[in-house]
Amino acid sequence: MSGHLLLVGGAEPQHATAHRLGARLSLLTDVSDVRRLGDLSRYERIVAVPGTARVEEWTAAARTVHAHDPVDAVGGFAEEAQEYAAAVADELGLRFHPADVVRRSRHRPLMRDRLREAGLDGTAASEVRDAADVAAFAAVHGFPLVLKPVEGTGGVGVRVVRSAAGLPDTLPPGSRMMAEGYLDGAEFGVQAFSERGLHRIVSVAQAFADPVTGVRTGHCLPASIDDGLRTAFEEYVPLVLDALGVEDGPTHTKIVATPAGPRVVGTHLRPGGDRIVELAGLALGLDLDELWVRQVCGERVLDEVRPRAVRTAAVRFVTPRAPGLLERCYGAEEAAALDGVEAVHWLREPGSLLAAAHTADSSGACVVTTGDSGQQAVARSLAAAARLRFVVVCAG
Repeated sequence: MSGHLLLVGGAEPQHATAHRLGARLSLLTDVSDVRRLGDLSRYERIVAVPGTARVEEWTAAARTVHAHDPVDAVGGFAEEAQEYAAAVADELGLRFHPADVVRRSRHRPLMRDRLREAGLDGTAASEVRDAADVAAFAAVHGFPLVLKPVEGTGGVGVRVVRSAAGLPDTLPPGSRMMAEGYLDGAEFGVQAFSERGLHRIVSVAQAFADPVTGVRTGHCLPASIDDGLRTAFEEYVPLVLDALGVEDGPTHTKIVATPAGPRVVGTHLRPGGDRIVELAGLALGLDLDELWVRQVCGERVLDEVRPRAVRTAAVRFVTPRAPGLLERCYGAEEAAALDGVEAVHWLREPGSLLAAAHTADSSGACVVTTGDSGQQAVARSLAAAARLRFVVVCAG
């Protein structure tokens, strides 16, 4: 694969894949992303803009790169930079998700409005400015309800309010929040891949969460579900993608299987996080990152998106039970020696300051396992996770 790919925003796994496949890479990103980059040698040039830069500065920088070295394709693999990537692609006349599609995937009220208009999901939702708005929403729609940022990913800032006693006195200062009706049921992540408006379901993964905090604790792919539920997801998600205007690339749609049928938590213009790409490789023999990069660079890849379930894969996240300074961690060798353990990943280095866990991204480690069934893969992930230990120095 050749050609000049302008990467907008930091997303090192996909950058590494593009470099491995032979693309020439230029990177346009926030200054803070540059500080976190590992291997700089893969880029021919890096252009950094301030975190406060307006979209016009991003497009001006892209025009400068294009004037000196014509760009063949724009890659926006980092979700938080996809709106800039859409503007850059439009400025250079290159293919990318339209700006309104990106906004609907990032801006939850826009997503809710579109799905309601399409008759696909009537979940009650309203932007709330203060605690009084939350109480008013509860008075109309009842409990439980969910409070979440208008924009965001990974469950950051999401809170379930189960009764009037849990209503907030204030909302986080400076943030835009919305209230939604609570979706009761098991949660799944549906991976799909689209090309020129055609959608293909890659897999359905079951998500597991802590029953008290709601923090994601793991996934199993493919999910152990009956054919009826799988068919319902496979019929429903393409309709959601059509309604949102998605035409290309991988998507990760969070679905709750409610008694009234599938309902949407959110759709992202990327594969699932939480090691979902790794699980798909182990269980289905698909490299979603490689397919994504090749498509961005102009190749047709949908015919290759034919998952073959050779086994089941699971991931289990392990979070230290107390916030503080991580002094050391151990148990990886013992965990890795167990049957079916494919990888043990430390997600925090000694010396890291650990806050209270709010998302799977707060985890200290994870284990990836495989098995002949979902039950076996999940059991192996739990057994391996139990071998990991953290020494945390707590204040007080």
